[in-house]
Amino acid sequence: MSATDRRGGKPLSRQGHIGRRGLLLGAGAAGLALATGCSGAGDGGGRSLRVSAYGGNFEQALREHIYPLFTEATGIRVESMPQPAGLQFLLQLIEANKAGQTPMDLCISAPVDVMRGNAAGLWRTYDTARIPNLANLPEAYVTRGPDGVAAIGAVGWFFTMVTNPQVINSTPTSWTELWAPGRRNAWGLAGTGAGPMFEVTAATYFDGPDMLNTEAGIRACVEKMAGLKPNTRLWWESEGTMQTALENGEVQGGVYFADVAQTLIQSGANLEVVFPKEGPVIDFGSWCQPSASTKTEEAHAFINFMLSPQAQNLIASRMNAPPLIREDLLTLDETVRAKVTSPTPPITTNLEARRLHMDLMMREFSQMLAS
Repeated sequence: MSATDRRGGKPLSRQGHIGRRGLLLGAGAAGLALATGCSGAGDGGGRSLRVSAYGGNFEQALREHIYPLFTEATGIRVESMPQPAGLQFLLQLIEANKAGQTPMDLCISAPVDVMRGNAAGLWRTYDTARIPNLANLPEAYVTRGPDGVAAIGAVGWFFTMVTNPQVINSTPTSWTELWAPGRRNAWGLAGTGAGPMFEVTAATYFDGPDMLNTEAGIRACVEKMAGLKPNTRLWWESEGTMQTALENGEVQGGVYFADVAQTLIQSGANLEVVFPKEGPVIDFGSWCQPSASTKTEEAHAFINFMLSPQAQNLIASRMNAPPLIREDLLTLDETVRAKVTSPTPPITTNLEARRLHMDLMMREFSQMLAS
């Protein structure tokens, strides 16, 4: 399903779930062609590993601040490349992998794409004995299939409320502000067909995201989401679309990625990041290796390094993103900690609902927008 921009019905390019991304600079939807010619480390000899990550500030921060430390520690050169997000990218990767021509050795995938890739036989399983730092990662961020571990958590992100404090003087405290009668045409909300608005609505007005495990629960949630339509100026799928709307004042706020918003604030944007009392929605991406890649030793070494406290601390401080390893292993100063942690327990994305009812969620959401 492609959500539409209510200003003119223009389709927006974005995947059908919360998976990322195209961060700030925008990876766009150029598919695998985007990922085939970008190297962050020159063309020298020796061992190397092609690693793709969501484009823009995200990939740039990894390339500049983290990958060089991995190369220094292991001697393995990282060829860094920006990666688009979404179903089109995944389908192209599946076909390239079948032909034995995968353009990268590791990529980042959102949970739904991990499941889709597993079903298509796309991912190689890992030898966990070669990744001792896997013990640092909570089990919730490890995806296991019938043949072993197929995906290992890379980085997390929060969906929070953002507002323009020059327009909205009183900081909201609850997601209910999105439905407030006085906010007509105020917001930019995530318009993905199985996206975070399901969790926001379920946690705010019902008993939580578990309701999405049933068809009746999904329909009740969508019925409540219909009350957002008068207050929504922009249903966005592309982060770049929402970024532009925030920067030019087209929207007064809405739902957005906390790490991107923090980066915009550091660049001078008039924004406030709000963690509602019901909690932000948390999601994460995982390191996955296409089975056609032969760089298994290098991939294991890379993931082991990325699960180290050194790398995870840098993910927090350089990327404004919540690290995934156990909190007791981190050494974050209070300023960084405030940016990458939630003062209230986050709302967990219901992945089981997407596995069971993805088509229904997308269809019901699309029909709600069109009605």
